[in-house]
Amino acid sequence: MKESWPYTNIFILKSLPKKLTLIDHLGGFDENNHNLVLSTLDELAQKINVVLLVHSQYIFLDDVIKKYKNLSLVFNVNLQNEINFLNLSRYNIHPGIDYKNFICSFNGSGHISRLLLVSILQKFRYFDPEYCSKNFSFTSEILDDHISYHINTQNRFYRKFFITGDTEEFFQKIHSFGHVRFDHAQNIYNLENKLTQSFIHLVSETIATSYQPFVTEKFLYSVVTRGLFLSYAQPGWHDHVEKYYGFKKYTKLFDYQFDTIQNPVERLIELMCMISKFSTLSTHDWHDLYLIEQDTVEYNYDHYFSGDYLKWLNRQC
Repeated sequence: MKESWPYTNIFILKSLPKKLTLIDHLGGFDENNHNLVLSTLDELAQKINVVLLVHSQYIFLDDVIKKYKNLSLVFNVNLQNEINFLNLSRYNIHPGIDYKNFICSFNGSGHISRLLLVSILQKFRYFDPEYCSKNFSFTSEILDDHISYHINTQNRFYRKFFITGDTEEFFQKIHSFGHVRFDHAQNIYNLENKLTQSFIHLVSETIATSYQPFVTEKFLYSVVTRGLFLSYAQPGWHDHVEKYYGFKKYTKLFDYQFDTIQNPVERLIELMCMISKFSTLSTHDWHDLYLIEQDTVEYNYDHYFSGDYLKWLNRQC
């Protein structure tokens, strides 16, 4: 079963402007760095013998830049800042850290990667409806098709991490708590207690089944509430955020080996296995572990609210 592309009905242009600005994830990239939007623009630019300047929210890796020879791909710092990073800049007072729960995770639209994430959270018994949302329904057949598409072989083995005989009811049920899509300034108040009461915020990043890191505001929900986060995102996402945006990883606690795994199903399983060792600890243990990373937590908090991430971006890009 192939990925569903939101840009299937791509526009057809007979001419091109000198510059285009592309917003959002563009439907993601496959393992060969192919993207439908960029491929269409590249082919058109080649036909009319121009190099098109394309601004976007992506910091593209070299393999993508080399692939689209007729496009000059430029990361637009201001665009990324305005759309994603400024959303929580007015929020600077949060509840105190008071652990009562292991994982919180917020899953809005039903992209493939979110089907995978909520399913494995349920299988590991980490999905608590008080702290995890699931604003979509699906069937085990749909999930099974997606697992088969990404794994190709041994899908019967991998599906054991996602599907059981009694999960159909969970797949069909909606779990929501006042989420308003894109209204981050309000959503942070709906989520602040869930964040500060959970040891780990497992960020459900946009299109984690893509192969190019794409950074949204989602991890900042933890940064502004002084929490610990890990993201189910594209391969290399955590290194990407550290290198280009300057936010530090929590390396004293977490093993980020999972972030190097290319396959999205295998990466998610490795992520869950890594964090599972924390699940049986007491709330006092979680708090003690949090204190080990408190310097990093404070650094990330200050890095965001000072706006230093912008200076970091301008130096790196």
